[in-house]
Amino acid sequence: MEPEIIHVKEGESKIVPIVWFGDEDRKLSARVILDKPNSSVKVLCIFFAREHALDVDTEVVHRARDTFSRTFVKGVLDGTARASYVGRVLIEKGAKGADADLNEHAIVLSSTARAEAIPQLEVLENEVKAGHGATVGKIGEEELFYLATRGLPADEAKRLIVRGFLEAFAEEFPPKEAEEIRAALKNI
Repeated sequence: MEPEIIHVKEGESKIVPIVWFGDEDRKLSARVILDKPNSSVKVLCIFFAREHALDVDTEVVHRARDTFSRTFVKGVLDGTARASYVGRVLIEKGAKGADADLNEHAIVLSSTARAEAIPQLEVLENEVKAGHGATVGKIGEEELFYLATRGLPADEAKRLIVRGFLEAFAEEFPPKEAEEIRAALKNI
C-alpha cells in the first residue's frame, strides 16, 4: 500500500486524524514530511473494535530546522479484533532543533484480541529532542477492584475505564472527528 504523503508548510501546524471502529478490515499508511522550518504535525490515531483487523503505518520525517511532531495512538480491542501499528520517526541530518515524540497505548480486553506496536526512532542529527514508547496490556485488577468496591459490576467498570481512556483523547482531534468518536463511544 502506498502511503498518503503529507507536506507541512513553513510555520504551519497540521493534525492528521486516523479513526477506526472495527467496521471492516483496514490498512492505512501516512508519511508526513516536515521540510520547512517551524512546521509541526500531530498524527492522532484512535481505534476500538470487537472484530476485524487494522494495520497502520505512520512515518514522520524531520528534514528542516525547528520542526515539531507528536504521534499518539490509542486503542482498545475486544473479541477477535487485531491491530498492528508501525510508527517511525526519522530526524535527518540538518534538522537541528527538531522535537519529536511517538507513543502507542492499547488495551486488550479478551484473550483472542491482539495488539502489536512497533515504534521506531532514527536520529541522524545532534541538538534535537526525541522520544518514543509503547504499551499493550489489560485493564488493571486494582482499577476493577476499586470500581467494584463502589458497587459497579465488572462489565460496567470495564466500559467506564474504556470510555475514560478514549474520551479524553478524543478532545485532541479536529471537531468533525471528535464528534464521530464521542458518538461511537456512546455505543461501547
